[in-house]
Formats: sequence, C-alpha cells, structure tokens
Amino acid sequence: MISAKALEEESKLPAIGIALPVGAGLGFLAGLTRIGDGLFLTPLLLWKKWALIKQAAGASSLFILVHSASGLEENYASIAFLPPFVLILGACAVVGGTIGSHCGSRRFDHQLIKRLLAIALLIAGTKLIIA
Repeated sequence: MISAKALEEESKLPAIGIALPVGAGLGFLAGLTRIGDGLFLTPLLLWKKWALIKQAAGASSLFILVHSASGLEENYASIAFLPPFVLILGACAVVGGTIGSHCGSRRFDHQLIKRLLAIALLIAGTKLIIA
C-alpha cells in the first residue's frame, strides 16, 4: 500500500496555462450537461495526479460552490424570482457540506472516499444516459 507521504510526493499541480482552460472547459461542460462540475473535476485531478483524494474533494467542493452560486445568480437575473425556500435549502447545503467536509477530512479513509466518488459518478453517468 502506498503511504500518504508517497502519494503527496507524486502529486503535482498543473501550470496555470493548463489549469485555467481546463477549469473553463469543465465549467462549460457542466453547464451543458447540467451535472455538477465537481464530478468532472475530481476524476481529472486524480487521473492526472494533480491532487490527492482529499485535496481533490476539497477543490471540487469549492468549484461546485462557485458554479452553483453563478447558476443561482443567472436564474435570478433571467426570471427575477427565487423560490421562498431557497434560504432554507442554502442553509441545509451549508450544514451538509460542513458535516461532509469534516467526515471526509478527519473520519473517512481514502478507500471510502473513492467508493463514494464512484457512486456519485455512476449516478451522474446514469442521469446523462437516461435524460
């Protein structure tokens, strides 16, 4: 089994000239498919060895937050209406995200996180196929 330290030494950040177009492309792809861009980003980060599993999960969470906020803003700009329960949903998302971040960074091992990611990718892939 490879230690976390060995994995750390193997991961390498991409150059900014690669990261910016990749990020823009992932955001565009996510907008077209209506699937959270974190589901595209996380496997890419792991496949290219740009991050460890927990780093990839954290980066994807921020990516998803920014994308969701921009989508919400775009929706409001186009129809000038937000459902009255949007604040409750937002609060639930913050609480769930906080619990998930805590569990992912301190309680769950790498193998469980990989399995949860695989389940999320399977659900997203199924959504693309049947939608």
